[in-house]
Amino acid sequence: MKNIFLNIHGFGSSGANSKAAALSENFPEHELISPDLPPDPIESLEIIETIVLENMNRPLVLQGSSMGGLYSLIMHFRHSVPALLINPALTPAALVRNRLGDTYEFANGDSILISEDHVNRFAEVEDELNRGIAEKGVRSGEVLALIGEQDELLDQKIMKSILRKAGADIISYNTDHRFEGYEQTCRHDIKVREFLLNLRD
Repeated sequence: MKNIFLNIHGFGSSGANSKAAALSENFPEHELISPDLPPDPIESLEIIETIVLENMNRPLVLQGSSMGGLYSLIMHFRHSVPALLINPALTPAALVRNRLGDTYEFANGDSILISEDHVNRFAEVEDELNRGIAEKGVRSGEVLALIGEQDELLDQKIMKSILRKAGADIISYNTDHRFEGYEQTCRHDIKVREFLLNLRD
């Protein structure tokens, strides 16, 4: 049976990111959905949730990178969908606050000025994440996090602590925030391939 991969890009990226390309190149027989998402996290979650609900009766697997990893984990808590997280950004309010007042350039050419409102919106999402961790935790074997130990944006000690508290499985790699080499990971890493192909026990 064909899987449906829902690729969820990070803040400022696009649906045509390298993670989507890795899926299409390595699993061409499966369906890929990779939408462009807006800067607002609440709006992004609404778009993602609509796609998830439309495909709940099909073999859906989420793949989210950076902020997309955050959104994927929240969708897992809401709908028990398997989720592969790539360098997930699980402290979004602080990350966005660090860019307060900056102009952030997006892959599609748009730009926004990071404001206190953006920080507050991400804080809402972070609150939902923390409630999910405290009240539910992840379903065993249903969330796999790939951590780049050379990540230049995230404090991976903090991210791994949050992921362990949630109950996610973690694999560490010697790579950066963009997760250079992800195409090869998809091609050769048996654990990642089995997860994406829904071959879990």
